[in-house]
Amino acid sequence: ADIIVHSWGKTREEAFEQVAVGMFNYMTDVKNIDVHVVVNIEAQGHDLLDLLYHFLDEFLFVFSAEMHISRYVEILEFDDKAFKIKAKGYGEKMNLKKHEQGTEIKAITMHMMKILSPDRVWSEVGEHSRTADESEVGEH
Repeated sequence: ADIIVHSWGKTREEAFEQVAVGMFNYMTDVKNIDVHVVVNIEAQGHDLLDLLYHFLDEFLFVFSAEMHISRYVEILEFDDKAFKIKAKGYGEKMNLKKHEQGTEIKAITMHMMKILSPDRVWSEVGEHSRTADESEVGEH
């Protein structure tokens, strides 16, 4: 089954950090993740939505390769002109004796992916001005 993760932030960086943590929270309760290991990821996209996709996909790749789950994510560099991110994930290796298994996430998809700012919307169909009926999260 597909999942949808919603996140918010005072800044775009904070919203991106929180959506990554939200993804990990589907995998296991992040409150049970201790911080023993730091992983570094870099992501690049051709636009903001593609950058979000690759950002999440890099964390999912690290999970698949190393079983690393992050309790916290910190964006160190966010270039919204060249669409590049450098980030760290703070957590540990998933251990089924400690971490209850939640939803397995096999892939990130663009389907229904959306970024909302006060005046713009980025979605799988492109970027456009935000309208009054897109003011509420979950609409469209």
